[in-house]
Amino acid sequence: MKFRSILLICLSLTILSCNKDEKKESNEVWIYTSMYKDTIADMTPKLQKAFPNLKFQWFQAGSEEIATKVNAEILAGGTQADILISSDRFWYEEMGNTGYLIGFNSEKTSAIPSQLKHPKGYYNAVSIPVMVMAFNSEAINESDAPKSFKEMADDKWKAKFTTGSPLASGTNFTTMAMLQHNYGWDYFKALKNNETIAQGGNSSVLRRIQSKERPVGWVLLENLLRFQDKDQRLKTIFPEDGVVLQANVMGITKKDGSRENAKKVADWFLSQDGQAAMVRSFMYSPFESFEPPKGAPPFSKLLSNSFEWSKEFIEKTTKTRAELKEKFTEIMFQ
Repeated sequence: MKFRSILLICLSLTILSCNKDEKKESNEVWIYTSMYKDTIADMTPKLQKAFPNLKFQWFQAGSEEIATKVNAEILAGGTQADILISSDRFWYEEMGNTGYLIGFNSEKTSAIPSQLKHPKGYYNAVSIPVMVMAFNSEAINESDAPKSFKEMADDKWKAKFTTGSPLASGTNFTTMAMLQHNYGWDYFKALKNNETIAQGGNSSVLRRIQSKERPVGWVLLENLLRFQDKDQRLKTIFPEDGVVLQANVMGITKKDGSRENAKKVADWFLSQDGQAAMVRSFMYSPFESFEPPKGAPPFSKLLSNSFEWSKEFIEKTTKTRAELKEKFTEIMFQ
């Protein structure tokens, strides 16, 4: 009788423990993202309305900081993140290849173009930022403005050009990798000789352009569109050698237990409400049915004049991601 009582108590504690774990999984969703804070503020009330029983926790930082945080958490025993949304697509390739992301496919993901998602569903694009160039018209006449990325290696742009750092920003890493793939390291050696400032993220680049510390820079179109009614000095350049299309991609982390809530929330980001929020934040939607952001050209126009995302480029950059950062650091910061 005594043994039976102990057994019943143990079973009760096990059931309570399981219920506690289920409650935790069903009521808290951690989202790590490089989306801007105003985008998160716009989305959060809509997420809460769609999922009233869930509690949303956010960690917002640059793409490379997110990668560093998640990698450290994995080494320590497992990440708390449930959903990842950031712009270093090559890191998601690594995460998927090493078994830290689950495959996620739904009716909505089937409408995303194949070049914007992983074939096994380890990530899907939720929005498309575009790297362009810009200049301050108070410092540079429109007739004298540069016309291409490649032109910035010319001596005439010495002490006038700025970029973000690929060590801090996923979109800047992608741009660096794409230009290195097409122009080689001599291009970046020329940028270094021209005293190019390569620091921070896109917001830092924009501030340097506005202050005229460096009146020309590469920067995301979405950052420029945010100022289209506020700062008429900022002029956008769609480089003749091509814009660099980016992808804010979303992955679901692999964890023990059910991942159904993470999947439902991930699917929301691809819904009408989720995609409308992306467009309001001046990014393109991966779905053709959505109009371009306010003030932006049709996506088809940019697609026709962009650097190619080849399978070779993706595979090479994924394998050499760390080496690319090391070489960039050696050239630009030493």
